[in-house]
This record gives sequence, C-alpha cells and structure tokens, in this order.
Amino acid sequence: MSDQLKCKQYLLPLQPRIQLWQQIITPLYDQFVPAKIRNRRNVRQAKLSDIELLALLCYQTELGITNQRRYYRFLTSLHCLDLPERSRFNRLSNRGWQLLQLMRTGLIKQVAKNTRYTIIDSLPLPVCQPVRNYRARIFREQADLGYNATKRLRYYGFKGSFEVTNQGLVVAYTITKASIHDSKMVTTLINQASCPQILADLGYLSQPLKQQLARQGINLWTPKRKNMRQDPKINNKLLKRLRHQIETVFSSWNNLFDIERNRARSLAGFQTRLEQCLFVDTIRKIN
Repeated sequence: MSDQLKCKQYLLPLQPRIQLWQQIITPLYDQFVPAKIRNRRNVRQAKLSDIELLALLCYQTELGITNQRRYYRFLTSLHCLDLPERSRFNRLSNRGWQLLQLMRTGLIKQVAKNTRYTIIDSLPLPVCQPVRNYRARIFREQADLGYNATKRLRYYGFKGSFEVTNQGLVVAYTITKASIHDSKMVTTLINQASCPQILADLGYLSQPLKQQLARQGINLWTPKRKNMRQDPKINNKLLKRLRHQIETVFSSWNNLFDIERNRARSLAGFQTRLEQCLFVDTIRKIN
C-alpha cells in the first residue's frame, strides 16, 4: 500500500486538445462547407456533430493512431464522450474526408496566392508488406504492383502524386494504381492547381509533355541525363536543391503521421486517412 503513494496518475489532455481543434475547425467549416451540407435534414439531431467528428479525426492524427477500431476503444475507455456505436462512428469517419478536403482546399486558396513555383513528385502507398505482394486480395480491382526507384522497393498498393508549393503546402494530389507512370498524372495535377513554374525529377522527363505544357504557358523543369545537352543559362544545382523540398515534406509526413502505412480496408477509409494527415499538416504549417 505504501508504494501507491509514489505512483502518479498520467492525465491525458483530451478535452483541451479537442476543444482547440473545434476552435480551429469551426470558422473553416462555416466558411468553406456549403450551406446545403451544413443545413442538411436532421443535422441537429445527430449524436455527433460534424465539427466534433472532424475534431476527433484531427486528434486521432495528432496521436498517431492509424487503426480506427483501436481509436474508438481508446475514446470509449476514457468515458468522457458520448459516442455513437462503433460501426456508426466508422461510417461517419469514412465520410469525413470530403469535409476535410473542402476546408483544406479553401484555406490553401486563401494562403497560397503568391506561389513562385510548385514541385511534383510521387509517393508509394503500399497496403501490405512486400512478402504479400503476390497474394494480397485487398483492393484487388483498384491496386496493383508497382516499383519505386528512389527506395528500390517493389510494392502492392497505390501511388500518390502530389503537387506542393514552395511553402510545403499540398495544392493538388491524385491517387492511382502503383504501376501508372508518373508523367501521366501531370495533367491531372495541373487541372487542380496550375503554376507557371513546375519542378520535377527524372521520372517526369518527357519532351512531348514539356511541349504540351509550354503551349499552356507552363515551364516544366526536370534534371537531364548525363548524355543530354545542358543549358548553361539555367542554374541546375539551385533547381535541384529547391526540388528536394518535396522529399523533405514526404519525410516529415512519414515521421509525423506514418502516411505510407495506411491500414484502411475501404477506399473511403483510405481517402479519409490521407485527408486527415494533409489537413493537420496544412494547419500546422500555416499556424
């Protein structure tokens, strides 16, 4: 019994963090979410409001919990939140990515107005361990085998192509099969967010693509191979150093959110997990 006096109870600051996220999300929700969603039928009778749900999703990303079932057990063990039952909570969470995306894109359009250049690159998003590449059944119709040259990794899953500003904010992204070539995603990214100057790596080296973008007033810079003629007027060392910023962004995502380890088992859950990380990262960089 005397040993109990030496024990200190660890108190998790749950309520203050959730309230802080609610204060951050509330003005963004009112400004960027359409009124037909905010004032939909029976919205006031919901057990968990949209703002409370989004705050819980952001807090989940902050804690680094990637498993939705584990996060629900964690919340119910605290006995301080009135949550719906687990399957209902999971369904609501899987729909939350649309609200997170609306708020994130609206916020970025306000902040990233004076963008000097953007950087595009791809990120592997495996859904299983490499040992299971040829016998995995999840996402069988949407995912396939791919190869990441940077990490020398053959994996099964998806490929995320991202367009990042010079401040490190994601202005556009797309998720495709792992086998899709990087250069085929450039048009999709530019349709979401266009910039006169785009930096890329050797995976996007394509003369037809460069000419197509030049007709649209976009200059696509990629490093050249050793046997290709270099332009002496271009500072390739400086541009290479600037392009490496996106690799720093990817590294920070892995360190903070473990973004390459998505445990979702549905497309909606996969998208929600990705939007959670991007939204929290955007708020962190802006503030």
